[in-house]
Amino acid sequence: MSTFNGETQGTDVTKAFPDRVKGKTFLICGLKRGDLAATTADALAHGGAGTIIYTGRSQSELQPVVDHINRKYKMVKMIFVTADVGSLASVREAANNIRKLGMTIDGFVGFPEVMAVPWTLTEDGLESHFQRNYLCYFLTLNLLCDVMGLGSRVVLVTSSLRNEAPAPSWDDLEFENGENYNCLDGYSKSMLAIILFIKSLAKKYSDRSIAAFSANPGNTKTNIQTYVAMEEIKSWLQRKKELGEDIPVLLQQAPKSLGQGSATVLRGLLDPDLEDQSGAFLDHCQTPNLPHLDFPAGEESAEALWRRSQELIESFIS
Repeated sequence: MSTFNGETQGTDVTKAFPDRVKGKTFLICGLKRGDLAATTADALAHGGAGTIIYTGRSQSELQPVVDHINRKYKMVKMIFVTADVGSLASVREAANNIRKLGMTIDGFVGFPEVMAVPWTLTEDGLESHFQRNYLCYFLTLNLLCDVMGLGSRVVLVTSSLRNEAPAPSWDDLEFENGENYNCLDGYSKSMLAIILFIKSLAKKYSDRSIAAFSANPGNTKTNIQTYVAMEEIKSWLQRKKELGEDIPVLLQQAPKSLGQGSATVLRGLLDPDLEDQSGAFLDHCQTPNLPHLDFPAGEESAEALWRRSQELIESFIS
């Protein structure tokens, strides 16, 4: 029985499972300086990871993170692969370059890139949150699933939500070409996409012994409240209430350090006690029930999302 909770530090998790970290190869997508991803990478290095492959748009932007890890943990091999998640062609090229490394990936962690940004389309003509936070990882994992080792883990970072959040429809990914767009709706939809994708991934790849989890790191300094004024959040919540709509995300939670936030991510990545709970959503290092998203209740929405996603990436996997 897990004793991990909201106060657990990421290094506590890596210390608890040394055999799951030492000498292993991890792929971290969305690394940023001074962010949750950097803290997660540091905890893995602290635990004795053999290789950390990391992606981003610019190696120079991430060099301070790499220099920090190299100074503290001289045995960890850091490998940079260029990837711009706003371009599916770039994501495909990054996946191909990772395959060329000839390494078996033991753990994959993907972090959202954008939070509550204004209406923007990517170069592929897709709403920014949907592609940069979710679809880029749908494509990446479709391209890399055969280099994931037996017993490997996938963790995608998402956000908080009410346990009773409903399964969404995927009919209008562009919010009527931006006419019906709110930055919080765009962000929320991408977070729900991550949760349902992980549940589908766990089901579809269970025969390959790949376990998958979505993880809410909690109210760290990368939380949505850092990017959007509280007045705008309250206005959005009030509009939802007046329209009689369910509010999908944004619970008020006590602030967490980045170390505490990384613990939930790392439990999904490492804890063998979660082996039979693949597909679960992790929050405060626990696995709450989501009655409208857990399968079978959320399966129809998840399958619709998978089909739509396959259509969108079809030209990039042929």
